[in-house]
Amino acid sequence: MTDRQRTGSQSTLSRRLLLLGVLPAVLMFAVLVFYFTSVRLDDARDNMARSSQVLADNLAPILEYAIVSGNDVALRQILDNALQHSDANWIRVLDVVDKEIGYAGKEERPSDFTASRFTVYEAEVFQEPLSFSEGDGSAWFRSGWESGTGILRVGTVQVGVKAEVLERQLREIWWSSMLVGGGMLLLTVVLVHLYLGNLLRPMHKLGHRVGKLIEGNYQVEPVSSKGSVKEIVNLQNQLNQLAEHLEHLRTTRDEMLAASESERSSAEHASRVKSEFLTTMSHELNTPLKGVIGLMSHIENEPLTPAQADKVNTAKKSVEDLLTVISDMLDYAHLDSGTLAVDSKPFDLRQLLSNCVASYRFAAEQQELSLELICLGDWPEAPVVIGDAPRVRQVLSGLLDNSLELTTNGFITVLATWVTVNAGHATLSCTVRDSSSSMGDAGNLHNPLTHSRYGGPGINLSLVQRLIELMGGHVHIELDLGQGNSFRFEIPFDLPVN
Repeated sequence: MTDRQRTGSQSTLSRRLLLLGVLPAVLMFAVLVFYFTSVRLDDARDNMARSSQVLADNLAPILEYAIVSGNDVALRQILDNALQHSDANWIRVLDVVDKEIGYAGKEERPSDFTASRFTVYEAEVFQEPLSFSEGDGSAWFRSGWESGTGILRVGTVQVGVKAEVLERQLREIWWSSMLVGGGMLLLTVVLVHLYLGNLLRPMHKLGHRVGKLIEGNYQVEPVSSKGSVKEIVNLQNQLNQLAEHLEHLRTTRDEMLAASESERSSAEHASRVKSEFLTTMSHELNTPLKGVIGLMSHIENEPLTPAQADKVNTAKKSVEDLLTVISDMLDYAHLDSGTLAVDSKPFDLRQLLSNCVASYRFAAEQQELSLELICLGDWPEAPVVIGDAPRVRQVLSGLLDNSLELTTNGFITVLATWVTVNAGHATLSCTVRDSSSSMGDAGNLHNPLTHSRYGGPGINLSLVQRLIELMGGHVHIELDLGQGNSFRFEIPFDLPVN
């Protein structure tokens, strides 16, 4: 994880924890601010309506005398004094027929007193009539405007309040609520941030420490318990223990790698020395042995008794077998060093198999074994393939060597199957079966130092397997104690272009 990624994850954790701590406070403050603001707004509306209505109700009895007496000066003074100490925008006084008899306003007289921008509060102005007894001639004083209770309505007082006044008060309430709530919320955020900081800073250090461990820095860091919670201190101590353990593992690994590298170098040197020795010995032995074979051939041309000719022939075959063993040793050296190359030349596959089997028929007859080659599949008239003919013969010879060595009576059968893959490729599937009751060299399939004891090419099954794999094929072994062994291998070949 990069530093940017770690920083991003830490910032995300900080934001989440901060949100977790602040969200309840935000919700609580939002609810409280909304509730108290709503209450204050309702109170402001009620106070405005109540104060304006109270003003109208209080003016009504005061204006009785001025209206009845027709004293316009007193009426105007009363209205001006009332308007000066109220939130009203204007005050009107109407007579019983709704004709204006008095007006006072703070601004220019409006053209329409019933407009929606005004809220109008009214109060009736009443006068209690004089009390007369019946029959004293007071009927002519009665005007017809008196109420049923004998109270006479003399006019109406109207108090007009602009809607802007209430809206201004409402705005002031909103702003004051927002400022108080925002200040309290900011204070809460600061307190939560300070509290979370004491928790997040050690966590950030832990994340940075884990990142250093991932990068391979196993240095032990000092642990301070001051201002840290117990759990964080325990984690820091455990990380130090982990760092010590990882450092120990790295040191042990480096030591093991150094030892392994030394052993590998020693093994490679030993293998190289062995291959060089085998190569040198093979070349050194080839020359004198070929000289011995040449001398044996020259002696065979001399007149010899039958006993002498048989001894010379036996010695010659033994030397030839020794040359084959030396050639196999050279193949081992080339395989170990990786320098053994596979040739690619055209050859008749069926003829090679027939000649190889025929060369072992005399040896099989000497052991009273039947040796047979059976060709299966759709073999062409001229099965010419491109490959390494000597290596193919070497593989089949190795398997026949193994069977001849282990089989004392019975049979050895070679089943050769031609499989056409496409116009340019074919596969040889060859099975060597015998009636031996022992697995013999198959048990040492992966031991390159185990050789068959029969006097033939003298290569073992391990070399056979490696040669087959070198030619791109594979080998399969089936062992059935008491029933015989079966060795099957497949080798792919390219076909010549006609």
